[in-house]
Amino acid sequence: MSKKGFNNEIEEYKELIDSRLTSEKEKEQERNALIAARQKRFRERPESEKLVGNLLQIKYQIENYLNNPAYSNKNSFPKFLSMYVDTLYKKRKDFASDLDINPIILSQIINNHRDPKEEFLIRLIVHSQAVFKSFGHFDRDLWPKLYYQDKMCEFLTTSEKRRKIEERHVNNKVVDI
Repeated sequence: MSKKGFNNEIEEYKELIDSRLTSEKEKEQERNALIAARQKRFRERPESEKLVGNLLQIKYQIENYLNNPAYSNKNSFPKFLSMYVDTLYKKRKDFASDLDINPIILSQIINNHRDPKEEFLIRLIVHSQAVFKSFGHFDRDLWPKLYYQDKMCEFLTTSEKRRKIEERHVNNKVVDI
């Protein structure tokens, strides 16, 4: 086979040639083109897709936090609640209205000035399940687990400080059995 015929045959099957044979410059150009195309597609997503993506991200972050708790005073329940409300509503008072609670109480819960009552947690669960119904599943125990995980973390981080104070009130009398 002549050199010219061989080159024509290579051109015909160029797509099948191992990518390791392309130059670094070509690889970089292809990589940049792919990144640009992905960014363009990401920017042009419909609002409904963006909303679903943000809600799923919040759900997965909650699940990740519950599976790998970091014992700190960050108060994740208010943080995640705030993210959830702000993702769905432009105004928090609209969310409070949907849950039939006073907007001031919602604000106090989000700002960690008040603990949520059981009624609030139940309404939040019902609301979350209704929102996720069309595109996924939201476990009914996520919000309560998150709240009580925060309480446990708070206890564990503050108990060491309080222990020294409270030790004075404990008598070390051993009871014979």
